[in-house]
Amino acid sequence: MPPTSASASTSPRAFTPTHAAVARLHTAGSSSSTPSVNARSRSSSVVPLQRFECVRVAKKLRRDGHRLYVASVFLHRSEAQRRRSECVYKVTPASTLSAEAMHAAMMAERQPDFLVERRFSEFRRLRNSVTELVRTDTAHMKTCVDCQDLLRVALSPEHQNWTVRRMFGNKEQRFALLTTFMNDLLTLTTDAGGRPSSGSSTQETDSKDCKMLEQVAEMLQDFLKREYKDSLGII
Repeated sequence: MPPTSASASTSPRAFTPTHAAVARLHTAGSSSSTPSVNARSRSSSVVPLQRFECVRVAKKLRRDGHRLYVASVFLHRSEAQRRRSECVYKVTPASTLSAEAMHAAMMAERQPDFLVERRFSEFRRLRNSVTELVRTDTAHMKTCVDCQDLLRVALSPEHQNWTVRRMFGNKEQRFALLTTFMNDLLTLTTDAGGRPSSGSSTQETDSKDCKMLEQVAEMLQDFLKREYKDSLGII
């Protein structure tokens, strides 16, 4: 289903921060393994996009004179972890909380698997790069459902005028803007291969073998690299 424009707090593909993955309660040791971004020396590790469930931008900081936005990355949980989560946060007839409120309470207990720091301009550059890439082959885009979805996300009214939104919007609006965009890209790049095409056989073939979608996936994967710091040798 192609993404559609939504409010600032809701992803067009319904991949909102409340659909994030890893809970402190259900992932032993996950918080202790979260890498520090105050590293003297950094190395990067690429995590396959298929392992990502959600990205949430809800924090910013200043480092070396730059304002950075912190993207919290949540990976898919195991079946056992999901079952424990459902058991702990199950809505019962006696519950005073709605399903949405219970989900919010569950999210409050969760910790991301790792963090990625990026400047606002880097998010904007990623969006522009996706748009330029998809527009390089107009003929292909006309027959490729996935490229049409990518362009629809990049050019949706919600994702226009980022510079103006950065200057005049409040931080919650900027967080929602970046979160929605990242989750839209993540949804498209991880789900497209298994999504049936409603068009012709040519459309289906183009979607499954879309090289542009593969390039966008590589761009997103590189953008969300997991960073590590060198060990200090202290036990």
